[in-house]
Amino acid sequence: MQLTKWIAVTMTVSLLGGRAFSQSADDIISKHIDAMGGKDKIATLTSVYEETNNSIMGNDLPAKVWIANQTGYRMEMDMSGSKMVYAATKDKGVMINPMAGSSDPQPIPDDAMKGFVKRMQLAGPFINYKDQGYTATLVGKDTVNGKNTYKIKLTKSGEPDATYYIDATTYYIDKATTEVTMNGSATMQDIVFNGYNKTPEGYVFPTGFTLELPQGELVTTINKIVVNQPIDAKLFQNP
Repeated sequence: MQLTKWIAVTMTVSLLGGRAFSQSADDIISKHIDAMGGKDKIATLTSVYEETNNSIMGNDLPAKVWIANQTGYRMEMDMSGSKMVYAATKDKGVMINPMAGSSDPQPIPDDAMKGFVKRMQLAGPFINYKDQGYTATLVGKDTVNGKNTYKIKLTKSGEPDATYYIDATTYYIDKATTEVTMNGSATMQDIVFNGYNKTPEGYVFPTGFTLELPQGELVTTINKIVVNQPIDAKLFQNP
């Protein structure tokens, strides 16, 4: 089960080619940031704790996730009596993956680490994207689950391209497509977001997402979110 890949996949096909658009990529990105609470509000988000349920091939796998903004990531998932653990900082990560046949800590592969580092960026992919070396291009329009979306492609030298499908009405991200490496081969992978809620503090988060894996469809439901609570840095150091 390539659970390493779906965890690492963070948010990261043109239909209309070069046809002129009434809105630019920056117009759409600005509306997306406003829909997510605004740049100033997003900048106050320091940490997130999540409790999720992950369903694949008839199995329900509860998990807990801790993220400190731009600092660390930890995930603990219950797997039929065993526990899968990922602990990462921006520089390195360690995992315990019983599905790989060992309960000994192992380094997180480099490809997966890139995904974990992106997950540590709680502000999302578009805040100050130019300062981070990315280029955003409006490449077309499409529909996701019957909803009209704008397709914004983010590119940066040395990284796989990522395309975000931004809802033309709500300006939330309905889908993200990026290139990931599985078993040594590059493949395109989609994450479709199942909806969004606003916390009492005014932050907007997805309620869950669906990811296509070789083993079948993975459906993640986010049952609980706690923001801006202190997180012990030791959580990110050792499984």
